[in-house]
Amino acid sequence: MQSLKFNQEMIDQASLWANDLGGIKNSITRGDGNFAGRMGELALAKHLGLEVSDRKDYDMIFDGKKIEVKTKRRSVKPKPDYVVNVAATSEHQRPDIYAFVSLQYADRDSGANYTGLEHIWLCGYKDANQFWEECEFWPKGFPDPVMPSWKSHVDMHVMHIKNLDERL
Repeated sequence: MQSLKFNQEMIDQASLWANDLGGIKNSITRGDGNFAGRMGELALAKHLGLEVSDRKDYDMIFDGKKIEVKTKRRSVKPKPDYVVNVAATSEHQRPDIYAFVSLQYADRDSGANYTGLEHIWLCGYKDANQFWEECEFWPKGFPDPVMPSWKSHVDMHVMHIKNLDERL
């Protein structure tokens, strides 16, 4: 797992983009995660020296490969036995590679509102075909075995961070 750099300019850019975008069709968080998703894209793009492409099926291209960034918000640093996911509503996307990013916040209240972005973590990558061969399906409401108090918000395909690749 690798820490990704971010700055105030990126935060401002992600905030503006998220506000302009509003609600997203098929969004797990009904648009509340727009900022997080954009921050994940911006941080990975900066790390790889790329621009965000903003396509329906992928976020950027690296060495001819289409990368889709999937970002989770957390109040703790992700651990190897934590999961990353692709929601069933995103099955239509056709990237070559998934990049999984986690934003770590200082606080999360009972209403799932996150405040105080502290770190951005690149959890790893997975070839899209390998992801679909190796992932596990969790139906909506499925309790996470590592954190049973958390239940999946929608049908999703999950993989443990320890099974991701560190490099593209």
